[in-house]
Amino acid sequence: MLGNIVTSVGAIINRPKTLVELTKYGDVAEKAIREISVCYQGIFVDKYVIMPNHIHMILVLQSKHESGGRLIIAPTKVSAIVQQYKRSVTKLIGFSMWQKSYHDHIIRDEDEYQRIWQYINENPEKWTEDKYYG
Repeated sequence: MLGNIVTSVGAIINRPKTLVELTKYGDVAEKAIREISVCYQGIFVDKYVIMPNHIHMILVLQSKHESGGRLIIAPTKVSAIVQQYKRSVTKLIGFSMWQKSYHDHIIRDEDEYQRIWQYINENPEKWTEDKYYG
């Protein structure tokens, strides 16, 4: 028995085991995540999870510096990446399933990176605690 099955934006979280099974929309969302580094030079997705009602990603923005440490090429804006990501998925599935905004956060050090990476990794286990669960 799978227990509770919840589906919406892109994933099904099966109970009693915590398994993330992507829906057809989740498959499209995942494919678009994997295309980010192809579309944006110097950008890659280091960690992600697709949940039933949201997505978490760690985007790494790399830029080239001169020997003096000055920025040569400005990094791509995260807002442009997120906007294009949402637009791409919407076009592929035929309708928009996204909220208008998104939450971003700059990771400033290794400890914060580890904490956020762990949060993303453990998010499916905590799905029943989400205020939108059920």
